Amino acid sequence: MIHLLAGLLRAHDPVLSALVVLEALLGSAAGVALLGLQSPAGRWAVRRAVLFGCAVAATSWLSFVTALAGTYPKLSLAVPLDSALPAVAISLLASISAGIIQQRGARSARNAMLAGSLLACGFSCMLFIGMAGLVRPFQIAYDLTAVLIVMTLGAALCGLALREMGNTERRHRRLVASGLIAIAINILALGSLAAILPFDAWLATVLQTDDLASSPIAIIIAAEAVGVLALGLSGSLLDNRVAARGRMESDRFRQLADSAFEGILIHRDDRILDGNRSLAALLGVPLGALRASPMSRFLLPDSDLRLWTSEGGAAVETDIVAADGSICPVEILSRIISYQGGSAVVTALRDVRERRISEERIRFLAHHDVLTELPNRAMLSARLEHALPLAARSGVPLAVLCLDLDGFKMVNDTLGHAAGDQLLVQVAGRLRQTLRSTDFVARLGGDEFIVVQTTGGHPDEPAAHLARRIVDGFVPGFRIDGTDVNVGVSIGIAVFPDDGADAASLMKNADIALYHAKEHARGWFCQFRIGIDQALHERRQMEQDLRTALQNNEFTLSFQPVFGSDLAVIAFEALLRWTHPTQGPISPARFIPVAEASGLIIPLGEWVMRTACSEAMSWKQPCRIAVNLSPAQFVLGDLQATVTAMLAETGLAPHRLELEITEGVLMDNNESAMHALSDLRALGVRLALDDFGTGFSSLSYLQRFSFDTLKIDRSFVQRLESSVDTRAIVNAIISMSRELGIAVTAEGVETQAQFDLLAAQGCDAFQGFLLGFPMAQNTVAPFLLRRLMAERDAA
Repeated sequence: MIHLLAGLLRAHDPVLSALVVLEALLGSAAGVALLGLQSPAGRWAVRRAVLFGCAVAATSWLSFVTALAGTYPKLSLAVPLDSALPAVAISLLASISAGIIQQRGARSARNAMLAGSLLACGFSCMLFIGMAGLVRPFQIAYDLTAVLIVMTLGAALCGLALREMGNTERRHRRLVASGLIAIAINILALGSLAAILPFDAWLATVLQTDDLASSPIAIIIAAEAVGVLALGLSGSLLDNRVAARGRMESDRFRQLADSAFEGILIHRDDRILDGNRSLAALLGVPLGALRASPMSRFLLPDSDLRLWTSEGGAAVETDIVAADGSICPVEILSRIISYQGGSAVVTALRDVRERRISEERIRFLAHHDVLTELPNRAMLSARLEHALPLAARSGVPLAVLCLDLDGFKMVNDTLGHAAGDQLLVQVAGRLRQTLRSTDFVARLGGDEFIVVQTTGGHPDEPAAHLARRIVDGFVPGFRIDGTDVNVGVSIGIAVFPDDGADAASLMKNADIALYHAKEHARGWFCQFRIGIDQALHERRQMEQDLRTALQNNEFTLSFQPVFGSDLAVIAFEALLRWTHPTQGPISPARFIPVAEASGLIIPLGEWVMRTACSEAMSWKQPCRIAVNLSPAQFVLGDLQATVTAMLAETGLAPHRLELEITEGVLMDNNESAMHALSDLRALGVRLALDDFGTGFSSLSYLQRFSFDTLKIDRSFVQRLESSVDTRAIVNAIISMSRELGIAVTAEGVETQAQFDLLAAQGCDAFQGFLLGFPMAQNTVAPFLLRRLMAERDAA
């Protein structure tokens, strides 16, 4: 090895070294090209091998001579003919043998190593036979280990090159093979020359007997022959390992195929060659019986076989027939492969039954409501788009009925949203029972439904009759989780073509009619007519103006004093006022209902409470401040949190804040109102029952709810002077409140006679124009100061 390294590191002629590389590249490229010529099989394979051997042998001899000139520049290059011919013959024979093995042998590691070993051995023997003839009568001395290492390395490179040439369909493989053979030739040429020992070592070989057994060339040939056999054996062992690994991979692939969810089918010419367990389960036959079965057994008679044999990038859907005769939709993707020595088609099958069911469900949900499974807005639009032209051509009127449930929000708030959903499902079922097969019903969302009646209109107004049937259909009530629930329905009707020429106008006018029906009474229906939309327009405009007023701070508070029996000021009631930029002052009776219906009462009520509490904090006297609460604030807002925040923000003592509620709060939401009032009572604020005696007054309110003040409505006060019965009722209210420990305030006191009668009956507080008008916010503090100074002067 030391001699080999020293020989490789010795100085070489760079020009001749480069020439060796060039010769090797050109010669190996020519040999590989000749060996890879496309031609008929048979004797042409031998001819290609002969051409390849000639090219490689010629290249080897030229590379040897050039490398020899570069390594030993002073040595004569005239190789005797009796040495040159055997040398070239051995190289030619070895190269041709390698070519034949590559052409006709199986593509295996053994054949590649055997062919590569023959190429390397032929080159090495050629080189040493030529060298022996060149230095005769001397005998060259060499490092046999180095010779075998060089030959083995060259054999490995040549074997790899010939193996690469097996992929003839890839052009770049030939280039790789040419490069590898060129490298091998250079290594063999330079390495073999480097394995020759220095000249002084040759003298020892002169003293040896000159027989075949001791001939250096014979030893090299014998050693390299053994090397060829060893490399061939190594290739065989490698092939065996590869074959064993191949069997393992085959078993692994079989396991992988059987574990796949998709069915895998390998077929050729309408015959099933193989498949996996998923395919057998999909078709309902044993895997053994599946093999060699005709494909047509599992296909529909009109199936297109081209779907199963075409190689494409996109999957296609088709149907197959299982063993039990059921039809199964599948998605298939095919590819052509090499299988068992021939071309076959592998097809992956995916069961898409569940996907089709899901797709059908998705398509259904795209046009139907998820909860009630009624048609949705999209399907309603499509139905009207189809029905309106038919109605226009036939002259048969078409009616659109807009339905809205009465009391649905109360069900949601008291029983929960789950109960509300159950109610909607039952409503949908009842509507289906009420309507005819020609009618159409859809749910738009929430508690809003639309009915399309294709025989509506004049002269007998069946649309109104249908509306009546729907309203009557809600009379029995509903039962939700063991609880009886009574809800009504309000209906607005618009008839084509009188009330609208297209779907949008019909829907809009039916909605306007619905609004008027809900304004009229619960469980009512109304048909659209010209002019009724003006009120809705005004309401919507007022709602927009209210939003603008909140943003622009257009609201103000007036404060009306409340006097005790000694005429001392004990409280003020905050009264909301709105001065519209263009319409001037607007009565609270007009804008408060709009604020309640739109939900604006929540921010508006917070503004009133904050402003009133802040104003009360600025007074020198600790008078109470009374703030009216809307029923909507109990339903839509969190009163306890709002009041707590306002007291903390303004610093007002809780006992100075009095919250006035009407009987409507107690009637609409009895249980929840009781809890809300209890929470407010826990904060320490005062509670007053406003407008007592009107509407549906019930003494049970006074028993169940803890009030601090009861306010007699002004309608009783106004009739005190003229009605004996009224005086008796007021006296009874005051006496009852005294027994219950509730203070009584009389509203609307406008005459001295009214005041005297109330005072004589023991009324605790008085409020009205007789004693004090509502005053602006900036006049309250001066008013209190004047009263205080007057009291001091009187004292």
